[in-house]
Amino acid sequence: MNDTKFVWGIFVANRTGKFPNFFPVGIYSTHKKAEEELKNLPRDNNYQLLKLPIDSFFGYFNKSGDLVGMDAIHHEHFDYRDEEN
Repeated sequence: MNDTKFVWGIFVANRTGKFPNFFPVGIYSTHKKAEEELKNLPRDNNYQLLKLPIDSFFGYFNKSGDLVGMDAIHHEHFDYRDEEN
């Protein structure tokens, strides 16, 4: 039985080429709660919603030892800033 627990994190995403290019602005216990908050956020930013496992390391490093990404993370993009208003 898989007893992994998750949280849903909302991150503001910017357009820099460096990783990480986002920072957290909220953590929620369910996807639904996070989606409700996303509806209320300013539309002049882009956001990512990530499903993050608790008590689990999910970063990965390249051969040089640089942090280059995250493994096995579900994420959704909300590109509000790029919408035509």
